[in-house]
Amino acid sequence: MANPLKLLSEAGLVRRNLILFALLTAALNGIVTASVGSWLAQTYNAYQARRQSMQAIADLVYERRARGGMVVSSLRRNADLEELRHRKRAYDEVFVEWNKRLQTNLLQIREVMGAANSSVFERLLQDLLVPTFATMDACLTKGYDVRNAGQDPMPIIQNCNYPQLHQFALDCGASLTDELFRMTSLRLLPFSSHSRRDIVDAERRIRDACISPAPRPAMPAEPAIAAPPAPSSEPQKGN
Repeated sequence: MANPLKLLSEAGLVRRNLILFALLTAALNGIVTASVGSWLAQTYNAYQARRQSMQAIADLVYERRARGGMVVSSLRRNADLEELRHRKRAYDEVFVEWNKRLQTNLLQIREVMGAANSSVFERLLQDLLVPTFATMDACLTKGYDVRNAGQDPMPIIQNCNYPQLHQFALDCGASLTDELFRMTSLRLLPFSSHSRRDIVDAERRIRDACISPAPRPAMPAEPAIAAPPAPSSEPQKGN
């Protein structure tokens, strides 16, 4: 017959082991739950920050295009100067905002891509969309100055292919912001960031939209100003 004291001792040991196992399991579960919760919160916060960066870029791209189109619309309709100047003033404000935030936009794109250095999307914005906006600005500004001088601005607007530039800015800007939207998609699986192939495919789609159909504006040349005649070195003869 087993010793009762020995049985009680063994039962106590088993109970202590069970309690220890339960405590360890609870601790491990708590650590895992806290770690996963922290990682999910960090991932979601990064996702929100990148989406906000992308949204800021899209807002400036579309607002600058829209404001420029409104100025040209007033020129095309021969609207009164008060409307034209009001729209030009609004365009100048977004023009300043664009140039003030251009470098910030490029850094935001880098943030969206999660890149430490310059990303291909920064170069695409700088090399493809920025020159188009610069040409649009030169075109509408020259047309505005001509209209203020009381002349017809439409030959200038037509000569620089403004409608094509306006449409190109929409197509290129939409492609760029759409790909940035794709790159900011929420991914909850660890180590599931976009692959190099994803980035290459996105770059190809942007180039298809921003290079192949790019218009070739022909800005009118500035009128040549005749140089004044050089003073004669011979003394003038009196009458």
